[in-house]
Amino acid sequence: MSVQSERPLTGRKFLAILVGSFIVVLIVNGFMVWNALTSWTGLVSDSAYEDGLGFDRVLAESKAEAALGWKAAIAYDRNGRLMVRLADSQGRPLAGFRLAAQFLRPTSEGHDRSLALSEVSPGSYAGVLQLPLPGQWDVRVTVSDGQKPRFHAERRILVGL
Repeated sequence: MSVQSERPLTGRKFLAILVGSFIVVLIVNGFMVWNALTSWTGLVSDSAYEDGLGFDRVLAESKAEAALGWKAAIAYDRNGRLMVRLADSQGRPLAGFRLAAQFLRPTSEGHDRSLALSEVSPGSYAGVLQLPLPGQWDVRVTVSDGQKPRFHAERRILVGL
């Protein structure tokens, strides 16, 4: 006894499988295109060209900051308190500066927050801000002497996890 397939693979059946496969691929690709167009735009700057023209200035500022040798320790606790300890290259506290913090949500737009920090002791600055969503946040701290930014520090934090 030989075993025979009840339905042999005919030309019409093969064509139906081939066309059906392409239809499935087109539907999945269409869904991915729709999802890409309706989700986060990925836009980081409204003036990318102008930002690019000023890149040499940004590099010079970065070199000047690195030459200072300053260090910032950034901590955020469950109570919404942001603590920044600022020290020079020898570890001595840096006092008398103005610090501003930006909380940026790396995964979505519209949730960014700003906070001015107060000096609580020489070289230690603090402020309180409850963030609206749990998850990852980028904290960018700008240190200025009242006239221009002198130093920047950044840290990614996890909130509510």
